[in-house]
Amino acid sequence: MSYYFVSIGGTGAKVMESLTHLCIAGLLPENERLYITAIDPDVGNGNLERTSTALNNFDVFQNFSVGNDTKLFKNKISIVRPFPWNPTGHDKTLDDLTEYHQHSKTVGKLYEVLYTRQERSTTLNEGFRGHPSIGAAVLAKNFDDGSKWRTLTEQIEKTISEGDSVKIFLAGSVFGGTGAAGLPTVARMLRNNLADYANKISIGGVLILPYFSFTPEDVKDELFARSENFLPNTKAALRYYAERENLFDATYFVGDNVMTPVGEFSVGSSNQRNEAHVVELYAAMAAIDFFARPITAPKVFKYICRHEREKFSWNDFPISAATFVQFARFIFAYVQLIKPVLSDLVSGDAKAYKYPWFVDLLGGVNVTEPEAVNFNFYAEAFAAWLKQIETLNGREVFLINPSMFEANPARLLDKKLFATCDGTNSKVTLHEVWYRLTEPTKYDSTVKGFGKFLRRLYDACAAN
Repeated sequence: MSYYFVSIGGTGAKVMESLTHLCIAGLLPENERLYITAIDPDVGNGNLERTSTALNNFDVFQNFSVGNDTKLFKNKISIVRPFPWNPTGHDKTLDDLTEYHQHSKTVGKLYEVLYTRQERSTTLNEGFRGHPSIGAAVLAKNFDDGSKWRTLTEQIEKTISEGDSVKIFLAGSVFGGTGAAGLPTVARMLRNNLADYANKISIGGVLILPYFSFTPEDVKDELFARSENFLPNTKAALRYYAERENLFDATYFVGDNVMTPVGEFSVGSSNQRNEAHVVELYAAMAAIDFFARPITAPKVFKYICRHEREKFSWNDFPISAATFVQFARFIFAYVQLIKPVLSDLVSGDAKAYKYPWFVDLLGGVNVTEPEAVNFNFYAEAFAAWLKQIETLNGREVFLINPSMFEANPARLLDKKLFATCDGTNSKVTLHEVWYRLTEPTKYDSTVKGFGKFLRRLYDACAAN
């Protein structure tokens, strides 16, 4: 079995960020590879850039030798390129992409009736700007032309030809532009293009309902998404899905009754850098739930709910608390205990003999190699993402003790908080982790280098 995830638009990219972290933490079912791709005309989107950075970090260190009997890095990730796939090209308008002047006068006049002059003449470098009608026209034409899109379908066909089955999961919003246009279009094209393998594929999708709002400033007459249109857009989209054939084998609906205000408003591009949100985490968990479903399971619609109106806890999440908490401890222990020591050793400000775990596990290992450096970057990125999830404006989220995030994301003001990171009085203190690292133990001899150390650190953060 192989897993494929397709993010569509800016919200899809945010879901991809959460799924990437859950995948690296070992939350996906089985030890299958996850193939990831993205569709977004706004290739400079800050949210997509942050996700791409995490993916590229993992791409460098994911092949650490850590042994087979662990959840650490058990799921590998492959990026299907081009990443992201831009269906519009650069500095193109809808008029450019449809080439409507080449059509008959009748078709051209109909086109002018369907789209305003502003919709037709606005460059699409920053996405479809909350206008799914623009996205539908562009995506349908590009899928028909097809050369870049064929990369994904050819990869899926190759996987199937090798005797594997494939699960494909799509994520996007139904209230914006790219996601609302892309979800049904991409699902339909996958169904059509892979019709010969219908018994070998299963397609799922998460339809993300409104969960944030914004107040635009200084945009004048510019075309952009408007949060006051989110609810009517959603109503129209859900009516479309209710009246049309069901394109998904499993459909998930995720949204929030509270519209969280985003920070600085941006039409798109690198300035659109919104903080992670628990709705995106739910959507990523929907992907995990779908990947765990039998490929022959009947079609299903799922609505995700919670126990308390303003609080999110482990009772509301269908993933393993133990695995997630152990991975979070592992990241915090690395950034809090290990990274400063490695920095001092490299700079000559510390002596190796004072750190038995370094001598035993990292002796002869170059900790400035790209694999180790990229893991450093990733550890900080995971902690920053988790802080954003936990400190959701106006809500109580308790996956990891929010008190841990009063300082820089992975820096603890009080080291005692480490033992209670999941809200329980664990025996796994930072002192205990340090002690476990120095204990002699039988170890998998096939595990080498920096991966050997990370495996020991991960095991030292287990609750037992």
